[in-house]
Amino acid sequence: MRAFAGGYYNNLKAMYDYLGVKYHSQPFLFEFAKAQKGAVRPGTSERDRPYFIHASNLHQMPPPRPSTVATIAYLTEVLYLIACYTWFSLCCSLVAPRTVPDGEYGGVSESLDGYLRRIRLSRYFINCYLLPLISSVSTCPHESLLAFPASDVIEYKRRTHGAPHYTVSNGVNTVQNTLIKDIEYELSAAVSAIEPLNNGVKISWRKIDRGGRTHEEFFDRVVLAVAPDIVGAIFEPLKHFMARIPTTVVESIVHTDWNSLGVEAKRVNIKDSGAQLIYLRTSEDGASKTESLHIQPCGAIVTTCPFSPIDPCLTIHSAKFTRVLRSPESRKIINGIFGGTQELYGNEKSIPLWKNGQDNVWLVGGWCWDGMVLLEGCVLSAVRVADAFGVHVPWR
Repeated sequence: MRAFAGGYYNNLKAMYDYLGVKYHSQPFLFEFAKAQKGAVRPGTSERDRPYFIHASNLHQMPPPRPSTVATIAYLTEVLYLIACYTWFSLCCSLVAPRTVPDGEYGGVSESLDGYLRRIRLSRYFINCYLLPLISSVSTCPHESLLAFPASDVIEYKRRTHGAPHYTVSNGVNTVQNTLIKDIEYELSAAVSAIEPLNNGVKISWRKIDRGGRTHEEFFDRVVLAVAPDIVGAIFEPLKHFMARIPTTVVESIVHTDWNSLGVEAKRVNIKDSGAQLIYLRTSEDGASKTESLHIQPCGAIVTTCPFSPIDPCLTIHSAKFTRVLRSPESRKIINGIFGGTQELYGNEKSIPLWKNGQDNVWLVGGWCWDGMVLLEGCVLSAVRVADAFGVHVPWR
């Protein structure tokens, strides 16, 4: 996690305060650039076309102007952005998303694409500013983001408006060590099946690094904190519903290849403000997507959703993880599992809807709530399970 925004992560902040996890306000500079088609050499001026630099919460005024943008053009862009952003902010406060009729599926929530078209927000502002910035938060291609329920993005915008960003002062590893203190755990254990029984739950699992022999254990209750595709693979009652929740695989690379940055990004002076630079490069080849390059204070660069070449010799570490996406249809399924609604759609009306906690199995995670798939959902879904178990949540 790079940062979390005030206003949206109230439960996460409350948990950190209770656990004594220190965090501090962190300003950012977001540099927007277009990846030029047919670029031949990383690090050259032909590779990128930077067009704006935004200072979070306007902490630096005026923000740095890309040297490739003329003064008059830059001022015109600023006025245009003020108008578009003001209109978008007003619509988020005053224009609620609709429930859209769908013949086969019944009523579903309006998609972000449908909402943006309805409020007639400028396509240039959407493609060059809104989608690159929000897709860097949700780590997904623009097309996937446009399919999100509009309520996700609108609520995120409303609750984070004007709020500062924070980062954990001593690293996320501090949070992990605090949470697992005095908890017994087993690593490299792959669960193959979760089977409800009359008097509990049977878990079948195997130790990956010890020959793969299958073990079976019995528990009173089971909490699954994994992606929906994994839930569907190991828990039969949810196989059908989890297949309707979209996911994608996201890659994140830690490296020191400064040639992966545009020339302009290397010139931005951030030492005086204490800000961190996040370089947002958007590709126009095929499906639009944005890669984010977050420059760390130590000099390393974290590139998420990479599509530009990175020197393998300068790669420190890389990892892939499953990102749960959102859609109006998956939102309806998730709300049915975790909420009180019984509504389903299409041929699913003939399939009994499984409810969270049924069969002594509970689901938790960033996707287990009605909102953006972020850490706040992890905390809220865990609190929901604590309430079901009669456990007091001390920071509430």
